[in-house]
Amino acid sequence: MGALAAHLVSTVLQNTPDSYNQDLRKFTGGWPIPGWRFFAPNPGVQNVHLLVREVPAGGAPATPWRDVTPTVSHGWKQVLWNPGSRGPKALFDAMQQLSVMSANQADFTWVTQSLPYQLVFSASRAAAADGSVALQFLLMNVFPSAPPEQRMKPILTSEWIPLGSASDPKDAAG
Repeated sequence: MGALAAHLVSTVLQNTPDSYNQDLRKFTGGWPIPGWRFFAPNPGVQNVHLLVREVPAGGAPATPWRDVTPTVSHGWKQVLWNPGSRGPKALFDAMQQLSVMSANQADFTWVTQSLPYQLVFSASRAAAADGSVALQFLLMNVFPSAPPEQRMKPILTSEWIPLGSASDPKDAAG
């Protein structure tokens, strides 16, 4: 019981802010102390949304942008078992990687050949309306705590991608 209490106390002390954090390894005799730094040093202050618009068959004008960002349900069961979060997490990670590429002024041709771009295109294609002949996707950063006029910032807009029989934007574009 004493070992458990010592472990809990040392874990709490190990995870206090850095100004109060001591290296407790010398006191634990080799016993590992968990160290968590959730979101540090860059806390999440934005959400990335995937928007899509299509060109319907028959020469109709492009549809308005619509948000197709997958939602993940949050409930008490998801704490223990949540296999449904893996797909949205993979898409989120790909959108984050495209955000980093955009912020670093990566060449657009290089970006379109990247795996994150291919994954976001595949998710966009899956969300496209049946009978669409082309689609375009947009990644949008949304800052919930910003003033209303500064809440949204576009990250990346794809070119129009034909949706014929091609399953991949490299094949569709060229």
